Amino acid sequence: DKILLDIMKKDAIIMHPLPRVDEIAPEVDADPRAAYFRQARNGLYIRMALLKMVLLG
Repeated sequence: DKILLDIMKKDAIIMHPLPRVDEIAPEVDADPRAAYFRQARNGLYIRMALLKMVLLG
């Protein structure tokens, strides 16, 4: 993963649906291009909004 990070563009975004076990090294978490935790957090809010729309109209 370190080699891939070195050759990636500086403005690249690393996304993953999680869990990332055995797919992305934990060291990648510290890279500012890693967006998968933010992606998961935003997904939570989207699911909450969808549930509210479905249940309450």
